[in-house]
Amino acid sequence: MKQILSVATMVIGLSACQSSVETVSVSGEVIYKQRIALPANSVINIQLQDVSLQDVKAVVLAEYELSPVSSVTPFEFVLPKSDFVDGHRYSIRAKISVDNSLKFINTQSYPVDISQSKPITVVVDAVN
Repeated sequence: MKQILSVATMVIGLSACQSSVETVSVSGEVIYKQRIALPANSVINIQLQDVSLQDVKAVVLAEYELSPVSSVTPFEFVLPKSDFVDGHRYSIRAKISVDNSLKFINTQSYPVDISQSKPITVVVDAVN
């Protein structure tokens, strides 16, 4: 009986620890404005990136991939607040590929403000 109580106490204690972890939610949608349906083998890739350092590749904090793609694709990243560094800049990057060929990509920056939970709308443009 004591062992069961100890295990139950540990489980309750661990779940309390988990719920005390402060998180940051970054959500929104990726849209393309062309009035076309993409094929079933289309793939959307959405990344939350640390873009603080210049002249180096951005650090990917979280990534989401989905197939097939619709004209509006919602996303949400939930990460521990400890994954973010004070003073760093964060951004959303999105691209759509068909048969590993890039078809759409965001052409402007979509900054993330981790102090606000406002949804972000990312527009991807056709690649010529």
